[in-house]
Formats: sequence, structure tokens, C-alpha cells
Amino acid sequence: MNILKKSAFAGLASLSALMPAQAGEIEDAIVAKVTQAYGGDSLMAAKSITITDYSKGPWPGQNGSPGQPDFFRDNAELTIDFEGKRKSMLSWRVSRTGKDLDIFVFDGEKGRIYDVLNAKYSGEDWLNFESLGRSVESASDTMIARTLADAQDSLAYDGDAPYRGAQHHKLKVGAGTSAEYTLYINAQTGLISKRVRQHARVGEISHIFANHQKSGGVAYAQDMNFFVGGEARKISVDRNIEINPSLADKFPDAAGYTSWGEGFDTSAMMVRKVGDGVYHAGKGRSFTLFVDAGEYFIASGGQDALKASFEALQAHLATSKPLTYFILTHHHGEHLGVLADVAELGATLVTVADHLSTAQEALPTALPEKRLSLVDDRASFGEGAVQVFDIATAHAEHYLLVYVPTAKLVFGEDHFEVPFKVGRPRVHKDMVTFRDKVQALGLDVTEYVDGHGPRALSADELNTAVDAYKGVTCPVGYRICAKG
Repeated sequence: MNILKKSAFAGLASLSALMPAQAGEIEDAIVAKVTQAYGGDSLMAAKSITITDYSKGPWPGQNGSPGQPDFFRDNAELTIDFEGKRKSMLSWRVSRTGKDLDIFVFDGEKGRIYDVLNAKYSGEDWLNFESLGRSVESASDTMIARTLADAQDSLAYDGDAPYRGAQHHKLKVGAGTSAEYTLYINAQTGLISKRVRQHARVGEISHIFANHQKSGGVAYAQDMNFFVGGEARKISVDRNIEINPSLADKFPDAAGYTSWGEGFDTSAMMVRKVGDGVYHAGKGRSFTLFVDAGEYFIASGGQDALKASFEALQAHLATSKPLTYFILTHHHGEHLGVLADVAELGATLVTVADHLSTAQEALPTALPEKRLSLVDDRASFGEGAVQVFDIATAHAEHYLLVYVPTAKLVFGEDHFEVPFKVGRPRVHKDMVTFRDKVQALGLDVTEYVDGHGPRALSADELNTAVDAYKGVTCPVGYRICAKG
């Protein structure tokens, strides 16, 4: 049914006059009201749109110390070419440890990420018309309004309810599916005030829209705040839209950029020997270092696949030696998932006093004192097979650096990841801090092995990259990062 033909219903403040109504009439009337409120043909016939979405939000479990969130800034300018089925997103991301300026592009055939600061690009198979900028679209009330017409077969009116002092229509989208969410639509204006869905684990997830403005005859919410389980996760700083923008500079090609190179296929479990009695095992972004200490193994690293990686190592070596020590490098949430496996495997957890309560809370059952080893400045395990140093970086104020003297090897997480088979790392300021801390310890290091991938860096590779680092400056002409 043509939603614009239903515009006679658009001005109704309440839909009670339609009761009882034929199936779909109420939903059609609400969609018509929303479409008109957001610009009618100016929105629906638009050939392209640019959505500006600058925000700031807390990052739970990612502070340098446990107990409080860190904050990050995430600025995005998403351009959608509806006619060409293309997307391009300029992205500026700022955390306490780094700054990244990238252009994510799907040109209708392939996906690429252009690293503006390093003049590099990488091919990305996961980037397509649906995936690129999905979070920006779901946070755009304008895009929600535009797509309602295509979702009419899955819409269900769920009654009226007061919200913030005004009557609202509740409209279920994707009714009866796992992707179902509910819109709260102002009954008087037709503007969307809230998008809410239920999540089995975290509870209610909601986008709150307010302070609606118009650009090119199309409405958009100047303010958007995002909540997960009742806690704020994203707060709008600057929002805007542009209808039918010029696309001339939105879809760069490789001119002026060189490839980062071929990435690793980490979909299958792998076990590699990286030194005498030293092994690196894992898949995806979860890799663990295992050191053979004679009668047992010492391990560090990995996210949620420690047991699987250890079993793969045991099978590879045809051994049943146990895992006796596990070194938790730091307290961030993505690394705490490994602790259930630590408990199941019967290993002693090596951590620092400041991270102990956070680690214990992440365990199914708290470990007894005899299975805890707290590092105070430095420690040694396996009669010197592994040395551990408590260093401070911007990533974590207490970070356990793992050093294997016989292999002249440093193992670390979140400081020097390189997802490509060759080439230099993408340097950030905390990589510089990390390298300087290693040098200050006077360690004899020839290799750096990472917990997020199979690539190992030689000391020369890391030092050359770090020594060339000049800091991050916003390039001329980029409004998105002009304020740092």
C-alpha cells in the first residue's frame, strides 16, 4: 500500500478513531505520519545522504585502573549512495591510548579501509552495503523513518503510551522476529522519540531522540543518547544530515595509498613453536603463549579460548603435562573471559593486588588463596623460565609484562598488534610507552609476540616503527578531527 496515500491519517493525534480497523490500516497510518514528519518525498526520493554523528561515551571495564569506565570519542560521517548501493564512512576515534582516522568504503563490489594517517589501505571482506555504518544507521531516526515503508509487512501497532509528557504511538518493527524493536512516535508530530529493544543478557537497549531539526526539508534528531541496560553508553556531541550531497570525494581509490598487505586467516586453530619449549597457540583474536617449564606449562594471553588452545598444544606435542600458572596481563573485560578456563584447568592465577577483586568477580567461583600469586614489581616462575614485570602504560596502570629469557621474547596484549603478514605496525603513542618500558628494564629482546594474532615482530621492526612515530596531527581540511 502506498504510504503517501495514507497521509489523511498523518495529522491524527490518536489512532483510536480507527478502531476497529482492517489489518494494516493503523500501521499504514502511522508510517504515513512518520514519513510526512520527516520530509515526505524529500526523504523518500533522496538519491543519497550524509549522516554526521559525533559522540562521546563511557567504555566499561577499559580504564587504566579497575572500578571506573574510560571515555572515548567516536566521530563518524556516513554517506549512503542509495542509487549506486555504495557507502563511505569517514571515522575519527579517540581513546586515551590512540587516535585513528579512517575511511571505510564499500564501492558496490568490494570493501576497503583507508588509513588516512598512515596512507595505507586494507581489503576487508566483511565490509558490504549492509554492514558498513550499521551502528550509525540504527542511531539515525531519519534512516529509521526512511526504512519503515519497506518494513510494513513486519509492523505491528502496540497501542498508545505517554512518554516524556506526550502521547506516543508504539510501533513494533520486525514483529515476531529476533530483530524486533519498538518505536515511540510522537502522536502529534509524527517524530520518533525512542527506539527500544530487549536483549536477553543486558536488558533494554534504547536510542533516545530529541531536539529535532531540519536540513534540506528532512527532519533529524540533533540529540541522540544511547543506553544499554539503563546505563549511558553514547552521548551525542554533534549531529546533522545532508540530503543529496556531492559524492565526488566520498569514495577514494588507492591513489596515494599503499596496501598494508595480506592479512592472516585465523579461522582455524594453529600452534606455532616460537622458541625452545615456547609455543604460541590460538585462533581468531585469542592467542596464548605457552612455556614448557619441565613438569608443567606456564601460560599468558587469550580471550575466551584458553582451554581449546591448551588442548591443541597438548595434542600437538602428544603430552599430558598440566597448566600450572596463568599470567593475566591486565584487567580489561575482553581478557577476563579466559579466567573460567583457568579455574577449570586448575592453574594458579598470576595477577597484581589491584586487579585481584576484578579477576575474582569474573570467575564462576572465587579461587582459593593457594591458587593466587600476586606480583609486586616483578616475579619469576618455572625456575626462571618466565619472568614477569609490573609496568605502567596508558593502557593499564598495572600491566604484567611477560619475558622468556631463553627465547629473548616478550609477550604482550593490546600494545603492538599487527594483523598483516608483512610490514610495519600501526604505531600509537602507547606502543612507544611500552617499548620504552621494556628498554628501561634492560631486557635482551629480539622478538615480540602478540596475544591477538600470529604475527611476531622482531625488535628491529618494532624499534624502527616506534622511532619514526611523530604523534598524530589532524590533516588539513578534515573537520572531523579538527578539535583533536
